[in-house]
Amino acid sequence: MRSVTKLRKLLLLSLAPALSSCALPDGKCTDQVRTALAMGRIDEAGNELVSGQLTVSELRGTQASKTMSWMISGPTIKGHALSAAFKDASSTSQVLLDLPIASASFPEISEGAVDEKPGMSLSGFFDIVAAGRAVIELQTDLSSHPMITIPLTSAWKDVWSRPYCL
Repeated sequence: MRSVTKLRKLLLLSLAPALSSCALPDGKCTDQVRTALAMGRIDEAGNELVSGQLTVSELRGTQASKTMSWMISGPTIKGHALSAAFKDASSTSQVLLDLPIASASFPEISEGAVDEKPGMSLSGFFDIVAAGRAVIELQTDLSSHPMITIPLTSAWKDVWSRPYCL
């Protein structure tokens, strides 16, 4: 009788992950993801001057990674942007990431993505974007707009979800 009770407990323990739709045997259920999106726009005379958005994602668990993607657009500024930078609004003197200017053949001012790797840390970027402190600073050759700062508002965030656990 005692062995039947032990067997029943063992069976219930082994079925728990399956019954909870958690993929523990392949290890993916330990993976956690967090993502934040921030967006901003500056209008002039009722028209869009420039807009930008940033997305930061982090993965931890069986693998660890950090990624940031961005897009900056503005038909009036396209062709006049000299540089673009990602900054923290609480410390605008420090450039966190230079954002390359797109070639003339692309409609965007800048668009791209980077992964964290040795020599390029994205640590803290999620917190800046999620807190609504992200800004994009553009330097232009326009005398009317030599520097444009786009404040980005936190539009969406998901903090440490487990995508592989249903």
